[in-house]
Amino acid sequence: MNEIHLPAHAGSKVPRWHFTMMRDSARNAAIEGAIASCNVKGKIVVEIGTGAGLAAMLFARYGARRVFSCEMDERIADAARDIIRANELQDRITVISKSSREAIRDGDLPSTPDIIFTETLDAGVVGEGYETIAEDIRQIAGPTTVVMPDRVQQFGFLCTDVQAFEKNSVFNQCGFDLSGFNLFAERSYFPVSQAQHDPVYLSPTFVFRNYDYLNPSSLKPVKHHIIAHSSGLCHGMTSYFNAHFGKFLVTSRGRRSHWLAAFHPLQEAMPVESGRHYALRGDKTGLIRLLSI
Repeated sequence: MNEIHLPAHAGSKVPRWHFTMMRDSARNAAIEGAIASCNVKGKIVVEIGTGAGLAAMLFARYGARRVFSCEMDERIADAARDIIRANELQDRITVISKSSREAIRDGDLPSTPDIIFTETLDAGVVGEGYETIAEDIRQIAGPTTVVMPDRVQQFGFLCTDVQAFEKNSVFNQCGFDLSGFNLFAERSYFPVSQAQHDPVYLSPTFVFRNYDYLNPSSLKPVKHHIIAHSSGLCHGMTSYFNAHFGKFLVTSRGRRSHWLAAFHPLQEAMPVESGRHYALRGDKTGLIRLLSI
């Protein structure tokens, strides 16, 4: 194999989660299983989000004729090219150091590829540019194009979570009212460590949203009717996702996943009562509102 020459600055400012993601053996096994099972031999593949090139190389391993992979970060794209070259797959994988939007505009991607693959998900699904990427996928997908994942389900439950709520708000300190700084609080969601917080469930777990890259209505506002099963002070909703790659599942549920959970804060904590009915509304950013019915 060829020697890998990474640029001197390759380790600077690249988010550390790349390493935990690439070491997530359950995630990697699910992706390999999905690719192995979908008859990629001789197919043209477009990937959005190259990373280290693992998925692109798996497509090549299982017989894809050509893989075109977009990576916005030039440093990561350069490293991926070296990794792909070291694994002697450069003749079938092209790494394009552009966003999918730019690559489509510049004519770098094939129209109607056989397969489009992306794993550009964050804790709350949409924060890595889901809406833009979905628009790009719809622009190049043909009637028979297979999109991976074919659907993403986001689950949520109302909860008491003082620790998460306090990470996003401030009130009285040293005898002063600092609540004006809450102007800068996150309104939609932010990641929380499943190993460090233990929310108290106030409702059953429900499907908050179903995402489908080929369906633009996936991001329409949602409304859920929820019956609280416990009384308590509701600070917001905790969510996790299941990304379905055919029969294979990549999930952020559980403490063994490299993904964090997402906490969607209410603007103000709200008391809920066991047995009472509530309406929960959510917009495309993950922002929620809870109303008593």
